[in-house]
Amino acid sequence: MAYFKVTHLATELSETFQASTQRGAVYEAARKWGNQVRGQGNEWTAVKVKAPKKVADPHGMKTYYIIGEKRENANTAEFGYGDYPRYTPYIALTVEAETKRKAQNKAKKVNSNFSFGGQFGNQVYTDADLPNYLAKDLEIENGAS
Repeated sequence: MAYFKVTHLATELSETFQASTQRGAVYEAARKWGNQVRGQGNEWTAVKVKAPKKVADPHGMKTYYIIGEKRENANTAEFGYGDYPRYTPYIALTVEAETKRKAQNKAKKVNSNFSFGGQFGNQVYTDADLPNYLAKDLEIENGAS
């Protein structure tokens, strides 16, 4: 796949499209611009260009929640005499970062005991992904009702 700058000569519409061939890029442009170029002539130019640079999102910082689990167990009938412990998830840390991976790195710098892989690793959630039962705990901590 390559990037092509496609221009419709009659309307002077121009944009960069990703396609495997020049013709494919022109088809993508025609599909996108549809009614704007219909009946305006069929003269196109497509020039291969370098991939556009990714611009860092200035508002890219998100709040990530690192979720830990408390393990409660006793040698009683309630816990099957030690065979069935109760795991209670809680918000262990809140981190501001651009990506999930960077949030994990920041959490590891705060506490090296955090791990994010395996069966018992810590979970990472954003505001939108946070499960309801943890969001309620967060509201209680912040004093909102």
